Amino acid sequence: MRRWSLAALALAPLLALGACDQIGGLWDRLRGRAEAPGPAPLNRVPLAARALSGSVQPQDQIAALLAPRPLLVAPGQILIGPRVSAELAEAASEMGLAGNLVRALRAQGVAALEQLPEDLREQVRARAEAEASAEARSAARDALGRLGVRGEIDVRPGGVVLVNLTNGASPTALAHAQQAQAQPELPPAIEWNETDRCPRIVTQGQLEEDVALATRCTIERLQAARAFEYVEPNYIAEVEVDRLPGRREEEPTSQPATAPMGGVPNDPLFALQWHFRPPGAGAGQSPGGAGFVSFWEVAQVGSREVRVAVLDTGLDLTHPEINASANVAAGADMIADAIRGGDGDGVDPDAQDAGDQCGGETENSYHGTHVAGTIGAANTNDRVGVASGAWSVTIVPVRVLGRCGGVLADIVSGLRWAAGIAPVITSQNLQLNNPTPAHIINLSFGMRAPCPASMQAAIDAAVAHNVVIVVAAGNNANQAALFSPANCNNVIVVGAGDARGGLSFYSNFGPQLDLIAPGGDVFADSDGDGRPDGVLSTRTTITGCYDPVNQNSTDRCYYSFQQGTSMAAPHVSAALALLAAETGLRGRQLESALFTRAVTPFADGFGQIDCARVRNAPPISVGSATCARPAGRGRLDLTRAAQDIPIAEPSP
Repeated sequence: MRRWSLAALALAPLLALGACDQIGGLWDRLRGRAEAPGPAPLNRVPLAARALSGSVQPQDQIAALLAPRPLLVAPGQILIGPRVSAELAEAASEMGLAGNLVRALRAQGVAALEQLPEDLREQVRARAEAEASAEARSAARDALGRLGVRGEIDVRPGGVVLVNLTNGASPTALAHAQQAQAQPELPPAIEWNETDRCPRIVTQGQLEEDVALATRCTIERLQAARAFEYVEPNYIAEVEVDRLPGRREEEPTSQPATAPMGGVPNDPLFALQWHFRPPGAGAGQSPGGAGFVSFWEVAQVGSREVRVAVLDTGLDLTHPEINASANVAAGADMIADAIRGGDGDGVDPDAQDAGDQCGGETENSYHGTHVAGTIGAANTNDRVGVASGAWSVTIVPVRVLGRCGGVLADIVSGLRWAAGIAPVITSQNLQLNNPTPAHIINLSFGMRAPCPASMQAAIDAAVAHNVVIVVAAGNNANQAALFSPANCNNVIVVGAGDARGGLSFYSNFGPQLDLIAPGGDVFADSDGDGRPDGVLSTRTTITGCYDPVNQNSTDRCYYSFQQGTSMAAPHVSAALALLAAETGLRGRQLESALFTRAVTPFADGFGQIDCARVRNAPPISVGSATCARPAGRGRLDLTRAAQDIPIAEPSP
């Protein structure tokens, strides 16, 4: 007789009521009804539910993918951190708090806030942030005046001050002028070198003519004032996915396997989602699988009480599976620049992905849709398309990346909003609160820079609110410590694994990594089915689409193979969501459960990688074709967690 978890049996009626379509098959199993065995046959579902994009890519593209990318910053934009700690005691005193608390805040700063009840703590913090921001604005204005440059000064969530140098024209006037153009363009980003310095002698004319010089000199002048917690450029982050041609080099000749696998969903393309299978070489397994099927088999499919914020390009809310998904909550667009946002407005409650095209690119990546689909945005077990890692979860989309990437100021605002720490003010001057603050935040983007102080402060604040933050390690085949947010503290850093169970050739590595999870490899076809070993998820595209039943090209498709640490991180976020639903744990306890229950340690602390595809990695033994690189504690494997779940015989 099949055994079932007591916890699962207790939870199943609630899950069935909350997610009838997605968990109907599971509920039928619990009640003993027959169900369709495994993925629905492809030829029995509509074309839109099965057409996909992605091909095995030629090896000669690898070098270009791994070429170093410059660090970019938004021209004329500077972030300033006010000294909130210095204002806490004054704020508490003005609020009439007890003298011993005021003295503790004066002596210990932020650490002493823990002595206060949560509601009072937030009141003191908010008042201190307002006072510190006002002082920072005044000091910044004085510094700009002494340097002889003009700028608009704005306060962002958490009291962060954004300076926008204008060289004589107001940003509002510039924005209106740009929007009046037929096709408004972003001003060129600045290539930033952290070691460059402002010349000792610089003229007013030079500052007015050279925005890069004005940005650097203003930062140094503000830093010299010693009136702020930090001063830094408005860095630009980019998605951690490899943009590849969508064409197919060869037509696939074999059909995907649709043989029954225990406890798998009936989504027709699930047969191609090797990354959710249990690890192994047997039937229904994959050497690089993360064991989600094993977790699903014991009735642990998630809960909408668990909320995962995806800070990314937003969501394609018109996608058939996203549009129909009850797992997607109202989100927000944090992109303040209407041109970068590409949607004609600024901050608002619309998380629709309006595009991230840049330069000569002809198609949007819909990166956030792919990431969110892996976590839980796609309807699962509905005989359409693909499965998600968490069948039931609440996805909170937060758009922070737009045309040519996303700026640090918007990312910091998004972090604070997603965690429920601070509201934002929309472009219509309305306060936008977050009714569904996240338990888990996924960041699948990066930049080659030290961890920005403003980002670290926002991360620390989110973690203090019991949020777990998952970040991509980066796709540069380099030390993860060189890239943020992977080099920030208080984050889970995820490298990419391939379908063979090794470290993906492009994945960043090093002691900064915490674990690896499926990220894919579209340059390989390890199972010989004619399709790449990429991660398959939701993504709208018109490039390289085809029907896997008859191999005919199609005009559009809604699913795509992708590779990158951007694809690895959401597997970990989905696993955390499943563990959170099963255990009720949050914050640090949830993070601990991930590493103790859902990670298979590396035998020697190193991930294995093909020597022929990497540089400067030592072979695991003399003459071996397999090399080793430090890649964290191990690889994601929910099979281990499934074995830990208490089980019992079902009632007769």
